[in-house]
Amino acid sequence: MRFSEIIGNDALKESLIRMVRGNRLGHAILLTEENGGGAMAFALALAQLVNCRDPQENDSCGVCASCHKYQKLIHPDLHFAFPVSSSTALSESEKKAPISDYFLPAFRELVLANPYFTEQQLYDAIGIENKSGLISVSESRRIFEKLSLKAAEGTWKTMIIYLPEKMNLDAANKLLKLLEEPPQGTLFLLISHNPERLLPTIRSRCQPVRLLPLSREERRRVGGDRQDDAEFREIARSLLQASLDKRIIDLFPQWEMLADLGREKQREWCLYMENYIRKIYLVASGLESLADLSPQEEAAVRGFAAKFKPSFYEKAFAALEGALSAIGSNVNPKLTFCDLADRLLLAS
Repeated sequence: MRFSEIIGNDALKESLIRMVRGNRLGHAILLTEENGGGAMAFALALAQLVNCRDPQENDSCGVCASCHKYQKLIHPDLHFAFPVSSSTALSESEKKAPISDYFLPAFRELVLANPYFTEQQLYDAIGIENKSGLISVSESRRIFEKLSLKAAEGTWKTMIIYLPEKMNLDAANKLLKLLEEPPQGTLFLLISHNPERLLPTIRSRCQPVRLLPLSREERRRVGGDRQDDAEFREIARSLLQASLDKRIIDLFPQWEMLADLGREKQREWCLYMENYIRKIYLVASGLESLADLSPQEEAAVRGFAAKFKPSFYEKAFAALEGALSAIGSNVNPKLTFCDLADRLLLAS
């Protein structure tokens, strides 16, 4: 991946390239993105640039032996860690302590096809669709083993950790030790959706970099309107319409559909719903230019904006935050979404 191939966040590209040219790159960078925001593309472009054998003024060369290996994600000094879980595809011994290495072929295929993938798309690709991934202490031991070796070919060994907030406490503490005393020539690139869930001591040892959300046009260029978005949008529209109409019977099929989704998809839908209601609020407040409406959303959002009471929005956001908390605490999903539907109806 070269910086010239990345869509969006042009100012950030220039900033990172200047840091490399000026030898001001820290040993650990924390990239924060919205889910599917392209931080993996930035991490790969940065890793490729620092080990490029013939770097250009504003990018890696893309043609040297090192660049060719990075572009295929097979460079021996490029390492990955990401949340995983047990899978039927694993052997019995591997199921006891699953780590990223067991899923690397599927992970590489996903990243090469679309570096703007979402968390749920990762789980789908590696075959743990309805489970939430975790980075365990076994993974942190493997990270330590990899980074304790000398660089095989390049100047830098690069460890890309996708969603470090998914580390359990033991794994996080082991990572902290590595960040405090990094092996020579090691570059850590952490990609997070919720950096506030990381240990403060980990955050303090990383150089923070925040990616701006992609515009609607940029999202279209990297993948268009995903099937998940269409499904989420229809559930959101139907749930809000039933709430406005005070038709309890029409709420049942919506919360039952949500309860049948896997936990990560349930969480994604809640975040989608928060953004959907935010757009309604902006239109109702006369700030439609900030809402970034898609053609598929426009008619419904404008209709809702004309009907919801001003008091609805705060109550709706509180209800969704409660649902997100319940999902994270493994509350029965039918109870979670029945309660959410009831709260939205009362707020309408």
